[in-house]
Amino acid sequence: MQTRCNKWQATLMLLALLPAWGFAASAEQQQSWVDIPQQQLVYLQLSDGDKAVGQVVLQLADPFTPKTSVRFRQLVQDRFYDGLAFYRVIDQFVLQAGLPENETHPAKLTKSYPPLPVEFSWPIRSDDSYTPVQSGDLLAEETGFNQGFAVGRAKGREWLIHCPNLVNMARDTNPASATTDFAIMQGQAPRHLDQNMNVFGRVIWGTEVLNLIPRGDKAAGGMLAANMRRGVIVSARLGSELPTKAQLPLQQQLTSSADFQQMLQRRRARADEFYQDKGNGKLDICYLGAPVRLKTAQ
Repeated sequence: MQTRCNKWQATLMLLALLPAWGFAASAEQQQSWVDIPQQQLVYLQLSDGDKAVGQVVLQLADPFTPKTSVRFRQLVQDRFYDGLAFYRVIDQFVLQAGLPENETHPAKLTKSYPPLPVEFSWPIRSDDSYTPVQSGDLLAEETGFNQGFAVGRAKGREWLIHCPNLVNMARDTNPASATTDFAIMQGQAPRHLDQNMNVFGRVIWGTEVLNLIPRGDKAAGGMLAANMRRGVIVSARLGSELPTKAQLPLQQQLTSSADFQQMLQRRRARADEFYQDKGNGKLDICYLGAPVRLKTAQ
């Protein structure tokens, strides 16, 4: 009888603790997600040349390429991109937007923008929030995540990796020739561009909209002439410029969080029963990505 009573008491104690455990788990999960400041976001309203196709949101890489990020913000606030087109689009590679050299736009001639300095890489900072992913990567000594962005590291330096949806400033053969035009990466990661471009952001919302932008002929370098149907940037606005109701409450998962670390381990192990070949435990940084979500009501 005493044993049965003890078991019953233990069960009651366990049930009493369950809500507290559930709350603790929920709180821990919440702590693994952080709000992305609206001043770090740029909202692009796009059309396919005939009709509106949707919204794309960029997150700027302020901690890494500050001069380029400042320039892009300036261009957005100057309304430079409003009405300009995606004039070079190669399927599964790149969408390049801005003002081609052989075209003019009266509204864009009121201000000049000097070439940007090179921001291809920088010294590794020991106090950054860095999560290592793979040592001995094909194109770097190590890859990992730094504040949500995929980075490569070697010889004491760090750079942003050209994973799909990364955004860089277009340039010519002169490394310090980038001014206003930008390019969004798509398809297989073009990592031959690493440490060769000023990378200043990534697309974190609305990536499917990019698939609706008209493509150019790959044999012609993806160029779309002015008399061809081209995707158009109807407007580009900083999140901090928009009314609250037009802002998306986006969050990104901390790559240092327990939830993200567990995901890394599952990917390394290929734990799903679908996989017969479990691989060698190595991970491609561009296969992962730091998750982004809409903030849920508390």
